[in-house]
Amino acid sequence: MIKSLLFCTALLVAGTSVAAAADYPSRPVRLIVNFPPAGPLDLEARAIAQHAGKILGQTIVVENRSGASGNIGAQSVAQAAPDGYTLLMTLDTLMTVNPYIFKGLDKDVTQRLEPLSLAGSFGLALAVRPELGVGTLDEFLRYAKTHRITYASAGYGSPGNLAFEKLRLAATIDAAHVPYRGNAPAVNALLGDQIQAAFLATPGVLPHVRAGKLKALAVSGKERDPDLPEVPTAAQSGVAGLKDYDVSFAFLVMAPKGTPPEIAKVWEDTLAKVYAMPEFQQSMALLGMRGPYAGKAQAQEWVDREAKGWKEVIEKAGIRGE
Repeated sequence: MIKSLLFCTALLVAGTSVAAAADYPSRPVRLIVNFPPAGPLDLEARAIAQHAGKILGQTIVVENRSGASGNIGAQSVAQAAPDGYTLLMTLDTLMTVNPYIFKGLDKDVTQRLEPLSLAGSFGLALAVRPELGVGTLDEFLRYAKTHRITYASAGYGSPGNLAFEKLRLAATIDAAHVPYRGNAPAVNALLGDQIQAAFLATPGVLPHVRAGKLKALAVSGKERDPDLPEVPTAAQSGVAGLKDYDVSFAFLVMAPKGTPPEIAKVWEDTLAKVYAMPEFQQSMALLGMRGPYAGKAQAQEWVDREAKGWKEVIEKAGIRGE
């Protein structure tokens, strides 16, 4: 009797879930961006909202909730109902880095979210002022052995901080980290000769490199950046400790854990259609975003792999959240 009752209950819940998915979305969907407006994450979210809204026949409303390295916006989504009407657009460091530098975050936020899609990746360029007198990454590292080096980033646990600390550990150099509140202030600090180097997103440094105000020594990914084809990767620098250096970051679309699989599949399929649009690909290339663009399984694989790698760097470098 009890088994029959449980079976019937399970069928009822499954039927309700399928019915909800068939009617989904029946009202506007909120896409929370956990960083400020006008940055690459926000711009991609708005492009996704525009195209996905047309495919789904429903309005996708983008809301910016920034602060605490993305944790504030992420927590608002983690606490939302898992019904597909509140989603998150985030940098992957929320899942791969923040749990190791913010106490308690794993339980409160990251364990209550699940990825729906991998929304592209990007690398960084290591830039210096030409006046520093170094032309290659190898020359910079030799310079750092005998000179005091300070480097800028967009904050503790940011891509620039992580990439430089991984470089510092691999090349065994000393360098002082100077965090700024965002990439733009970090670029300005480098241009103003307040610091000596920085790993920065390519679009932010490209105009200054082309103008001769900054020198790009290397890019962080395993392949050269199409916008800086003449700049080698760090792994191509000839430095023995950097032969396996490969640093990239990604954007993720996420949902509260427990979102019905049928609704998650709606988003996985919709985002795949958006990613395949030539106009979307062109707009993302202007933001410095590259592949992979992929679904739920590959997004989870990315998170698991990157979290393992960054955990080791964070522990060795002693990175702590602000």
